[in-house]
Amino acid sequence: MKKQLTLLILFLTLTNIAFSQIDVKITNLKNNKTLSFNEIYSEYNIDEDLPTLVITWSGKWCPPCIELIKRYNECDTSMMNIITINVDSKNSLAEALDKGYHLKWNKSLNFHGNIGSDKKGFDNVFNVSSAPLILYLENGKINDALINFKVYPYRFIETGRIDDVKFIWNSTKDLNSLAWSYYESENSITKLEEAIKWIIRSIELDRNYHNIDTHAALLFKTGKYTEALKKAKEAIELAKENETNYDSTTELINKIIEKL
Repeated sequence: MKKQLTLLILFLTLTNIAFSQIDVKITNLKNNKTLSFNEIYSEYNIDEDLPTLVITWSGKWCPPCIELIKRYNECDTSMMNIITINVDSKNSLAEALDKGYHLKWNKSLNFHGNIGSDKKGFDNVFNVSSAPLILYLENGKINDALINFKVYPYRFIETGRIDDVKFIWNSTKDLNSLAWSYYESENSITKLEEAIKWIIRSIELDRNYHNIDTHAALLFKTGKYTEALKKAKEAIELAKENETNYDSTTELINKIIEKL
């Protein structure tokens, strides 16, 4: 409980300060150049008019961090600045970086937090015992700070912070998640038809049980029962091939049959 209160106080403190006030040292993983955290905008000519997302990660103990950053690197970063900061300790840094995760993150700026190195290490201001720490900035100020590996890109579309679905147009998982969100919450046929366009794109990127199932559900909710039944059966075949549970699809088929 004490730890939770400490984190809450930290977040409340952070959420009203300017980026320029954060004086900690970070090191670029690509060229090994060290700079102050508050120099990132000027050093890399980052557009402050765009929202900025800072994500911490560990290559040693946080696989969900890796997956989260991978998904953001599939996004259109002309709509959002992405900054990643590794928080592995000095003793485990080489091992973490040898895995090469960061070498594939070409759409984000990637740094190390100089953990435990000096009084201006990232760990002297931010919590690094849990990850990912997410900092969301607008106009150079931190608006949100939280530790959560489910802050997926589609949520920025869902909440209206980014209003263009092209932001996630190359992320099959985010398109599927956004389409499923619409299936669960929307009743407007127009909006559901829009969600069908997203799920078709998701399937084009990577056809799998999850997005075929979502497609079937959306077809059902828009009254296209014959098409929905066909897609649901297709989803089950994929599930069987990959030994995936498909109970929810079976339930959907029963609902479809009732309508036919």
